[in-house]
Amino acid sequence: MNTGFKIGSAFALSAMLFHGIQTSAQKKSASLPGFVESKSVASVDPYIGSGGHGHVFVGASVPYGAVQTGPTNIVKGWDWCSGYHYSDSVLIGFSQMHLSGTGIGDLGDVLIMPYTGKVRTNRGTQEDPTSGYGSHYSHDRETARPGYYAVQLDDYNIKAELTASERVAFHKYTFPKDQPANIIIDLKEGIGWDAPVETFIRQVDEYTLEGYRYSKGWAEDQRLWFAIKSNVPVKQFLVFDGDNKQTGKEVKSKEAKGVIVFDKSPGQVMLKVGVSPVSSENALANIKAEIPGWDFIKTINSANAKWDKELAKVSIETKDEAARRVFYTAMYHTMIDPALFNDHDGSYRGHR
Repeated sequence: MNTGFKIGSAFALSAMLFHGIQTSAQKKSASLPGFVESKSVASVDPYIGSGGHGHVFVGASVPYGAVQTGPTNIVKGWDWCSGYHYSDSVLIGFSQMHLSGTGIGDLGDVLIMPYTGKVRTNRGTQEDPTSGYGSHYSHDRETARPGYYAVQLDDYNIKAELTASERVAFHKYTFPKDQPANIIIDLKEGIGWDAPVETFIRQVDEYTLEGYRYSKGWAEDQRLWFAIKSNVPVKQFLVFDGDNKQTGKEVKSKEAKGVIVFDKSPGQVMLKVGVSPVSSENALANIKAEIPGWDFIKTINSANAKWDKELAKVSIETKDEAARRVFYTAMYHTMIDPALFNDHDGSYRGHR
């Protein structure tokens, strides 16, 4: 049953000050054919708390999902605990897992970044991101919604879009014409205190990659397995130990990286990235169970419906749209964490 109550503008003002937001960081609607958001979901502004010392996650997720897929900046200190800060203008990719609202940085697992030009395996620098695979971006060409995230990678003219189910991140990249293109899976990169211990990636077939990432940080022994399905055949897959190219189609090292290479523009590429606390086989099973097809907008609307189910449990009466926005955003933030730690079939890895 819905709970209704009245809320005043004083609450909105105090919440804004507490979260340290830039008041100019207003939400933008997603201009996608078939995109559907309820009134409660449409009231959420994921940018609230992404500036100052807010430390909140910005990206696509579902309530309590194991996956929080979103943009990752070059971490420059405590204010980047979630991997993203509103003041920034450089992205190094899209990680599948992020913390939100914490005072310590961790996760950032399985960072994926599309880019054009020659193969590059380091992230670049804040001053010169394209010395690696990083890119400038602008909030003017960025959209953040609870179940959908999109951004234009300005240095490559690539549009990146993300959505998610509970255990699967769904990426869609639109590349410019007449340019070679690459997609890196960088298992070295993490957020804040996170550091890799052992990582592995391999190509299973033309449409499937799999691997794992063991790391330490806030969590002393974190282990994550993943599987990646592509909607286009992967004809060239290069593997690296750090920045050193290896032979074959798989690599196990502290800093394993894989690069999907397209000699000509592939146009549009979609990737489904399943995660698991148990195995790559279970990560693949999570993909098959949760996002079996390639309908991107259907997946977005499914995520939106899940957020609506939770947010609609409370209705508020106010003429102050800022108060409405702050309230539903705060409610939304309570459901990014805690996160699921099991597979679709219920299995999980326990303590020894």
